[in-house]
Amino acid sequence: MMLPQGWVEATINDLGDYLNGMAFKPSDWEDQGTGIIRIQNLTNPKKPLNRTRRNFDEKYLVRRDDILVSWSATLDVFFWDREDAVLNQHIFKAIPSSVVDKRFLFIALKKAIYEMMKSEHLHGSTMKHINRGPFLAHKVWLPPLAEQRRIVAKLDSLTARIARARAELERVRVLSFRAWKSAINQSFQKLKCENVPLKQIAQITGGLTKNAKRRSLPLQVPYLRVANVYANELRLSDVARIGCSEKEYKKTKLEKNDILIVEGNGSIDQVGRAALWDGEIGGCTHQNHLIRIRPSESISSEFLLLFLESSLGRKYIETSASSTSGLHTLSISKVGNFSCPLPSRLLQDATVKYLNLCRDRLLAKRIEIDRALTLLDRLEFSLLAKAFRGELVTQDPNDEPASVLLDRIRAERAADTKPGRKRRA
Repeated sequence: MMLPQGWVEATINDLGDYLNGMAFKPSDWEDQGTGIIRIQNLTNPKKPLNRTRRNFDEKYLVRRDDILVSWSATLDVFFWDREDAVLNQHIFKAIPSSVVDKRFLFIALKKAIYEMMKSEHLHGSTMKHINRGPFLAHKVWLPPLAEQRRIVAKLDSLTARIARARAELERVRVLSFRAWKSAINQSFQKLKCENVPLKQIAQITGGLTKNAKRRSLPLQVPYLRVANVYANELRLSDVARIGCSEKEYKKTKLEKNDILIVEGNGSIDQVGRAALWDGEIGGCTHQNHLIRIRPSESISSEFLLLFLESSLGRKYIETSASSTSGLHTLSISKVGNFSCPLPSRLLQDATVKYLNLCRDRLLAKRIEIDRALTLLDRLEFSLLAKAFRGELVTQDPNDEPASVLLDRIRAERAADTKPGRKRRA
C-alpha cells in the first residue's frame, strides 16, 4: 500500500520518549507515602495502591492523563486517572513529542501492542512480555498533525458507540446470571418436603494428604486437587499423580456421580464450590482438601449439586465455614450436618430437568453475548487499522506534511543530546 497524501513512515520511538519505571520490592511498601503504580492497578482501577517513602526522581512521577504502557503480563495502554503516583518497573510512561497529538499517540501505541502480540516479538509462556528495542522500532504511519486530530475525533465518536454497546451486553450478562440465581432459588424455596442432615443420605469422606513419602510408593494414580474443581465445573487439563496404598486407593477412588467440594479458601464465596465427577479419568482419586460426597439412592447427585449452588445451600456452607482467621474452612462433620431437602425422586428429577433447561437457555444467551463482544473487539481494531491506512477521514492538502513534523522531532532530539544540554524529562 502507498502512504496517504502528507503521511510519512515513522517508528514508535519517533513519536515520544518512553520511561521505564523503578524497581520496587515488597520491603519498600508502607502504609503511608507516595502511591506505587503496579500492573495490578492498571487492570483493576479499584485496587488500592501500595505506598512508599523511598526517595525517587520526579521524572518517575505519574500524573492524571499520563499515558502508561504495560509491556509485561498485561499488554495494553492506559490513561492514568488517579492520584499522582510513582511508576513501578514493567510499565512505560509515554511522553508524546511536541508534534504528536497525545490521544493519537495513545491509539498508535494500542495498535502497536496489538500487532506485536501477534508477532515473533512476543515472549514468555506464563508471563507474556515484549522487549523495549523491538517495541520502539515498530513501524507506524504518521499523518499530519491536523489529520491526527481529525482521526482522534472520529475514533472518539465511533468508539463511544462501541463502548455503549459493550456496556449493554455486559448488563445483559449480569441479568442472565441473576435470572439463573432466581430460578434455582425459587425452585428450592417452593419445595415442601422433609429436611434431613446430609450425613443420613450420603457418604462423606476426605482424600489423600500429600507428602514426600508418596513418591516412592509403587501405586501411582491420578488425583484431583483444588485447582481442578470450580463451581459446577471440572478443569482437567492438568491432573497430577500421587502415590498411595491399596487400602487408601480403595477408600478414596472416585466413582461416577460423586460430588467434590472445596474444603477451604481465603474468600468465603470460593469455599464450598462443588462439581460433579462423571468418570472422565479412570481410577482417579482426590486430595484431602477436597471433600467427597457420595449420595445414596434416595437423592440424585444432580439435585444435591443444585441445592449446594442455591442460596439456601450457600447459606449452610458460608455459615459453617465462616472464620475470623482469614481462612474459611469446612470439614467432613460440618458438611454432614448440612440440612438438605429430600423430596421424592420424581420431584427431584423434575426439578433437575427444569433447572437444566433454564441453564441451557442462559448458557446459549451468554454464548451470544461473548460472540457479540468478540465482534465488537474486531470492529474496534478494524477502525484502528482503517485510521492508520488513511481511510477514516479525508486528507487535506493544506495540512503541514508529516515529513516536516518528523524532521522537526529528530532535530529537537539532536539538539537535546548536544554537550552541556540536559535531555527533557
